[in-house]
Amino acid sequence: MALASALVLVAAAFLVYAIVGACVNYRRLRQFGGPFLAGCSRAWLFWQSCRARVHEAQFDAIKENGSVARIGPNLLVTNDADIVRHLNAPGSRWRRSEWYNGVKLDPRQDTVFSTRDEHVHATLRSKESGAYNGRDIDTLEPTIDERVVELIELIRREYRGRDMDLAAVVRFFTLDVLSSVAFGRPFGFMAANKDLWKYDEKTSQFTLVLEWAVNHRFFRAILQSSLMQHLTAPKETDRVGMGPLLAIARGSVAERYVQAGQKQPKVVKNDMLGHFVSHGLTQLQSEAEAFLQIIAGSDSTSTVLRITLFLLIGTPVAYNILRAEVDAAAADVSYPVISYNEAQRLPFLSACLWEGLRMYPPLFGLKSKVAPPGGDTIKGYYFPAGTEVATCDSALCRNPEIFGEDAHLFRPERWINTSPETRIRYKRTVDTVFGSGRFLCLGRHIAMMELHKALYELMRNFEWAIVDPLKGINSHAHNVHIQSNMNIVATLR
Repeated sequence: MALASALVLVAAAFLVYAIVGACVNYRRLRQFGGPFLAGCSRAWLFWQSCRARVHEAQFDAIKENGSVARIGPNLLVTNDADIVRHLNAPGSRWRRSEWYNGVKLDPRQDTVFSTRDEHVHATLRSKESGAYNGRDIDTLEPTIDERVVELIELIRREYRGRDMDLAAVVRFFTLDVLSSVAFGRPFGFMAANKDLWKYDEKTSQFTLVLEWAVNHRFFRAILQSSLMQHLTAPKETDRVGMGPLLAIARGSVAERYVQAGQKQPKVVKNDMLGHFVSHGLTQLQSEAEAFLQIIAGSDSTSTVLRITLFLLIGTPVAYNILRAEVDAAAADVSYPVISYNEAQRLPFLSACLWEGLRMYPPLFGLKSKVAPPGGDTIKGYYFPAGTEVATCDSALCRNPEIFGEDAHLFRPERWINTSPETRIRYKRTVDTVFGSGRFLCLGRHIAMMELHKALYELMRNFEWAIVDPLKGINSHAHNVHIQSNMNIVATLR
């Protein structure tokens, strides 16, 4: 009986502790509206992850509560691009939150994306920016051109008049582009025309766990523990999943150094990895940064390209306008691949890509920032010190105050049939998907170059149709869009 009484007392004490904790949590940011459970506990956020609708739940909270809504005891979310730019601005006292600890893909080394140290972040950006923006690498565009040609040849050879899963083929393309840019040679997904090492299958299965890890300290501690790293982390000896890509990345990096532990390069090539080496990154830093580029860049670019083309096929008016623009330019642009400068001068091509990016922002994790000591007031909202503020990219890009009441519709012509001032406002808003200020995505230039070139050549070379308009695609979302069965058919033009 004594033991039973003790257990009852312990349970009661825990219940009281939980209730008091929930009340304290709720009072902290009670001035902001949001789901009641979210104000008491992160259980609400966890439940939305389990339902694969974190981004939709954030959007709903903003619709119901205004531009700043509460989605956690100490977590707010906004769809206001001005607020986002303020958090990220150079000189801002806002800092990256613990969320970024969860995107440390290599437990040995932080990257430019995961580090929360402002000085380290600024140093890495200064060393890497010349590689990403192409300023110091004259092989960047020719390398992308080679992969675009390979993509067109793959479709001509394997899919002319046959069903093609756009999601898979575009994923092969972006993985081969980024490996070529990073290491000077492609992984070979397009050459094999299959999911090598079951990479796509295995990484898709891991996205829910990763979302838990970045959003919740408890799961992050488990996943990043020594035991779990030993049992589940990708290893160079793996035959499936991320392991084989990790082995290629580390092997490619090792080739550029004389011996393990030495910092002086054996050879410097004019590619991204060569840039890292020549600008003083250590071998471990180069491994981590190169692997990050592959993982993050392939997901984001492939999502925008496949979504944009799929939406175009289902929107005949926009499809026909783009086809006419592509045909009118064909005699005057480079062949077999349009140059990036030429593609940027085609207004409707760019409009389609910006609209596709607006409709389905590809990477939509919380990316929250922490309010500085003393708090901060932005556009009339006071954020107490230590408050986390996340960005809801979906709500930001479909904000009716910016894009009008038809913001939920794919309508590329909105970027054309408007004033220059409105067009600038559209672009500044959607561009925050890439981050802004000191946290602007380094890979933005490469992504936009890939997208412009690939979409133009896909439209120049083929006519497209959805195989079965009555059959929907498979899609779920955990920080990224996981899509399959985007079945379309190509007819040679």
